[in-house]
Amino acid sequence: MKKILISMLAVAALVSCSKEESIRVDQGEAIAFGNAFVDNSTRAEDKTYGEVDLTAFNVYGTVTGSAGTVNIFNGDAVIGSVDNNVWSCTNKQYWIEGATYDFAAVVDATVAQDANKMPTTLTTVTDATMNFKDMLYADNLDIVGKKTGNVPVNFTFEHLLAKAFFTVTSNTEGGYYYTVTDITVGNYESGVYTIANETWAPGAAKNVAFGDIEEVTAADNTKTNATQMLLVPTTDTFNVTFTADLYKDGTKLGTETKTIAVEKDLVKGNVYNFTIALSVGELIQFTVTNDPTWTNGGDITVQ
Repeated sequence: MKKILISMLAVAALVSCSKEESIRVDQGEAIAFGNAFVDNSTRAEDKTYGEVDLTAFNVYGTVTGSAGTVNIFNGDAVIGSVDNNVWSCTNKQYWIEGATYDFAAVVDATVAQDANKMPTTLTTVTDATMNFKDMLYADNLDIVGKKTGNVPVNFTFEHLLAKAFFTVTSNTEGGYYYTVTDITVGNYESGVYTIANETWAPGAAKNVAFGDIEEVTAADNTKTNATQMLLVPTTDTFNVTFTADLYKDGTKLGTETKTIAVEKDLVKGNVYNFTIALSVGELIQFTVTNDPTWTNGGDITVQ
């Protein structure tokens, strides 16, 4: 186990008879946080999102010395800005030379903890629209404290959920167009993420609503909806359900509701564009089976 090195003043007090002598431990540099940002590099299909405007997170932390481990941060709020990289925490803690530190940071998750109050599992939480909040996690482990020259603790956050939106394409023309309604994805109402093995345990099944995409016309034959939802990552086959209504010059000609099983892993940190390709069917064409000819009707004598 690592030994904590401390500087002691008035060591002679150990062998002195004076009533005033004492041992004082020098207070080291304050632990600061900085360089916190969200890693977008893992997103395979992210066409829409840049860095998250991260303004706060909750920090957890321990210090380990020769006699054991002590918790020093327990979900304390760290407030700041990614833009100017200035972060502050009201819980002031200090670096100790030779001690080993572990830190974890969480955004918008319900946390379960181990004996040292470090996060072990994270559970999704919902916002006012009943979609999930964007669950983020970062850690920075095995940092050895220095007497001086300690740098701010760096966190590189990752998205623990997946995100999706829908695009409808169509070959409509000549006054035809599609409206797609009641778009849903079979996912889960909650999920629990285990930090140690980076796995998800989903909750009960839930149909996540993505809204509607209206009037996909010849002039605008590719439309993306504004509704983008967070999903629990999964390796299970899931269903996509929607209703497609076909119109001609404003009059509905037909409707069809479809449920399609999709075999696609939903991976944390990825944004997925679900594309629904619609066709009005075969084009009506005409052909002529014979060339009309004149038949001689004979002579007609008038006089």
